[in-house]
Amino acid sequence: MSNSTQKREVLVALDAEFADKIDQLTDNWTEAIEQALRLWYAKQIEDKLRKFYLNRSQEDIEDEKEWFNLVEEQIEETWSSDGL
Repeated sequence: MSNSTQKREVLVALDAEFADKIDQLTDNWTEAIEQALRLWYAKQIEDKLRKFYLNRSQEDIEDEKEWFNLVEEQIEETWSSDGL
């Protein structure tokens, strides 16, 4: 199995002034764009996760608290029985 990654060529139009600034920072546009898109993608996932957790119902929050308390009690019991 090969370690190489398949690449797909895309055409991107950028503001000329901005492109000039990028030219001053890199000779490797492919790497720069891939890094930028990876950061953008990670932020999109982070934003979705944040939105999910901020929009949970009170019932879901209470269920999570109950689950946490149950697990915490079981861990404390395990540690106590192991002498920790």
